[in-house]
Amino acid sequence: MDANTVLMMISDKIPSQSLILVQEKLKNSSEDKINTIVTLNFKSHIIGLILGLFFGLYGIDRFYKGDITLGIAKLITFIIGTITTFIYIGFIILIGLWIWTIVDYFLVWKGIKKDNLKKILIVLE
Repeated sequence: MDANTVLMMISDKIPSQSLILVQEKLKNSSEDKINTIVTLNFKSHIIGLILGLFFGLYGIDRFYKGDITLGIAKLITFIIGTITTFIYIGFIILIGLWIWTIVDYFLVWKGIKKDNLKKILIVLE
């Protein structure tokens, strides 16, 4: 497969500022490595955002991205916040979790693209 075709296929899955680096590495790579990139399983940053919008409070977006520890931390924070709402500290915990979830919209979006780039660079090394 042609290097430019592969670059077009993966251009929306990696950070835009990395396209030139990947293009140079693809030009210098063997046909086998290029074909391996086509078969890689990339995660979708759009799916990560949708999961964050609907299930971000539960950490599902982090589980999807592969950050299991942060996913568990968000889930535990949600459970503790929900259980302790009757003593009002839970409201503060849930507000903090809500802010964390909004920040994660951006972090997961960018992080999935960076993780996809790492997969590509490992193959091209």
